[in-house]
Amino acid sequence: MKLRFVFVLALATFCNSSYSQESVSFCDLLRNPEKYDGKEVIVRATWRYGFEWSQFYCIDCLPKQTTWLEISPDLDEKSSRVLRRRPKSGIVNITVQGIFQSGGHFGHLNGYQNRFIAREVKDVVVVSSGMKSPENEQRVEKQWACGGTNPK
Repeated sequence: MKLRFVFVLALATFCNSSYSQESVSFCDLLRNPEKYDGKEVIVRATWRYGFEWSQFYCIDCLPKQTTWLEISPDLDEKSSRVLRRRPKSGIVNITVQGIFQSGGHFGHLNGYQNRFIAREVKDVVVVSSGMKSPENEQRVEKQWACGGTNPK
């Protein structure tokens, strides 16, 4: 699996012309995983993260499939600065450019069907900082997360 990840990153780095960098909705990724599998895309979605979890999602298309958001070790300096300003754990809306992979077992305990490897990040907006009760997280997600009534 690690070799596949290195191969995909190498292809993306050296053969950028073979990857589209189109913007797509997160739910479209999940509705058409075969169309985007292994391709570089730009997407805005919500990222819930902390110790041993990194869920990338939009509440419009939960819980059909789970997606692990992985930050590439080759992240550019501008993206690294953006990420340093986020809370250590929490929920943020984020725009990422990277490679989408589906049909596997990714993330902590291989519990995610998809993985998005972020090579660039921008427009990070905090929805909730730190760990909150599930009720509080659901309340803020319904309002401000991807697919909410007033997403940030």
